[in-house]
Amino acid sequence: MVVNKNGRIQKETEMLEANQERKVKGTLVIALAMIVNDRKKMDWKSQTTLTDKDLALIKDRILPSGWYDIEFYDRLGSAVFKVAGNNRPEGAYQFGDGIMWNILSKTYANSLVRNSPGQGIKTFAVLFKGNFFNTASAEYQDSETGGVFKISDPLGIPTQESFVPMIKALLSRIARENGAKGVRVDCEQESKLGSEKLTEVNYKITWSKK
Repeated sequence: MVVNKNGRIQKETEMLEANQERKVKGTLVIALAMIVNDRKKMDWKSQTTLTDKDLALIKDRILPSGWYDIEFYDRLGSAVFKVAGNNRPEGAYQFGDGIMWNILSKTYANSLVRNSPGQGIKTFAVLFKGNFFNTASAEYQDSETGGVFKISDPLGIPTQESFVPMIKALLSRIARENGAKGVRVDCEQESKLGSEKLTEVNYKITWSKK
């Protein structure tokens, strides 16, 4: 029996759904929880889909090494994007360049800052699966002045409207922290975030020669 490409992808996805519970690492949850906890005057429950249980967990201590349900992360990410970011990618850019970079650099500065933009981004690709989602992966194909960074998840990129632009800003920050000048990051799928569910996203990264 011949199984076409779409059939294989569908079968692999069904196997993942059946055998693996989707999780997100606390490293990523902490960054979003910080925003909710810092904006106590906002009525997060009435304006979003966050539940009382979600809010109690957010106020409690999120463990960086812990794994949390992806549904919780979806509600949290969507809430922050809507309430704090006004449903605009600019808020996600600021989040990636600021809060997310600060959290990762505190733990992985020696690995992410290598005085080589390409090496720093390669290291981030290795860290991606263990520090973000258990079903997602990342790879980086480099060139002399840039490369292509790809993230993929057969079950779909969680909270893609905010996560995809966040990664775009984070990649730029990693390159700059490693000495790159004139950094540019383009995401070919960014125009599709509101119209279709993505399982793969590519970022083309370029910078100037020194």
